[in-house]
Amino acid sequence: MSDFGELAELDVALYRAILVKPNRAVAEFVDTLSGASHGPSPSRDARDARGATDGNPSSRPGSPPSTPAAPPAPPEDAEAAGEPAGPSVDDLEKAVARLAAMGLVRIGDNDTLLAVSPMLAEATVLGAEDLELGARRAAVEQRRDAIRRLVPDWNSALTAVGSDGVVDVVSDQTAIANVLMHYADRCEQELLSVAPGRLPSSRIDGRTRVANVYSARRGIKTRALYQHTALRDRATRAYLNELSANGARIRFSASLPGRSLVVDRQVALLPIPTEDPGRHGLAVVREPNVVAWVVATFEQLWAEAAPLEEVINKQHQDDTELDQTRAAILRLMAEGEKDEAISRRLSISVRTCRRHIADYMAQVGATSRFQAGVIAARAGHTDTPATTTFR
Repeated sequence: MSDFGELAELDVALYRAILVKPNRAVAEFVDTLSGASHGPSPSRDARDARGATDGNPSSRPGSPPSTPAAPPAPPEDAEAAGEPAGPSVDDLEKAVARLAAMGLVRIGDNDTLLAVSPMLAEATVLGAEDLELGARRAAVEQRRDAIRRLVPDWNSALTAVGSDGVVDVVSDQTAIANVLMHYADRCEQELLSVAPGRLPSSRIDGRTRVANVYSARRGIKTRALYQHTALRDRATRAYLNELSANGARIRFSASLPGRSLVVDRQVALLPIPTEDPGRHGLAVVREPNVVAWVVATFEQLWAEAAPLEEVINKQHQDDTELDQTRAAILRLMAEGEKDEAISRRLSISVRTCRRHIADYMAQVGATSRFQAGVIAARAGHTDTPATTTFR
C-alpha cells in the first residue's frame, strides 16, 4: 500500500497511465509501466552518450585507440543483474479490479480501460453509503432528543425523593445505579472518590466507574484515591488510564479506610452492607457535618498518597526485577528443578516461586508444569540478561 490508502502504488501508476492512453487493453500497459519504473533516466542516457563519444578515437585526434565498449546486456539479464522486473498482466488485472471496485476505472465492451473522474467515482461508490450514514445519524439524534426531554422530569423526581431527609438508604441495585448517574450528571464542580482494594467487579463498583468517567469527560474536577493493589488488575489499570486521559487526578495509598464518593462537597455516597453478602446498599448523606468529615478524611489521605506517574515509574522498575526473577524460575523449571530447589537457588520463598509458576501457566494456558516449561523455552521466556543477579 502507498500514501493513497487502499490503493497500491501499482494501482495509482496504472490509473495515471490510463489517463494518458485511454481505451486500451490491460496487456498494452505492461511495457508502459515497466518503462516508467525501470527505464534509464535521461541523465543516465546523456552520461552514456558522452562516455561513448569520449571513447571514440575519431572524436579525439591523436588519442590512442581504445577498446570497444561491451555491448549492452540483453533484456533477459536485467533481473539477474538485480533490477526489479516489471508488473505482469496478472498484477495489472488485479490492479484494474481494485480500481473498478472503487469506481475509478470503467471496462469497455472490448475489455478496454477508461479512467473515471475521482469526483464522479466518489459520488457513485460512496453516495449510497453517505445517505445511509446520514439517515442513521438523524435517527440517533432523534432518539437522543427524545431521551433528553425526560431528563428534567427524572432530576426533579429524584431530587424530591431525598429532599426531606439528611440520609437516604438505597438497597435496590438498579436504583443505586440511577442514583450514582444522577449525581454524576448533577455534579458541577468537584468529585472526590475513594476506592480501596482491587475494585471487585460488583455491580455497584461498575456503576461507580461509569459515574466517575462520565463526570471526568464533562470536565468536572475529579480526584481519585486507590490502593496500590488496584494496579494488579488489568481491567482496573485500563479504567484508571481512561480516567487519567480524561483529566482526572489519581493517587495511590498503601491503605484506605473505605469506599466513598463526594459530590461538590455537599453529598456523600457511602456503600453500606446488606443481608446479601454479595451486594451493598448505598447511603446518600447530605448532613453537612458528616460530609465535611468525609472531605477532611479524603484531603488527609490525598496529601499522604503518591501520584499516579510516580507509582507507575516505580512499578516499571519493580516489573523489570520481577521479570528477571520469573525468567530465572522458568529456566530452572524447564531444566527439571523442583520448587524447593528453585527457591533455594534464587533465595525466594517456595510460595513466591509457586505463585510465579501458577501465574505463568495461567498466562500461556498451560495445563502442566512440563507444558509451561516447553512453552517458555520456545518463546524465549527463559532468557535472562547476563548481568542479572539474585539475592
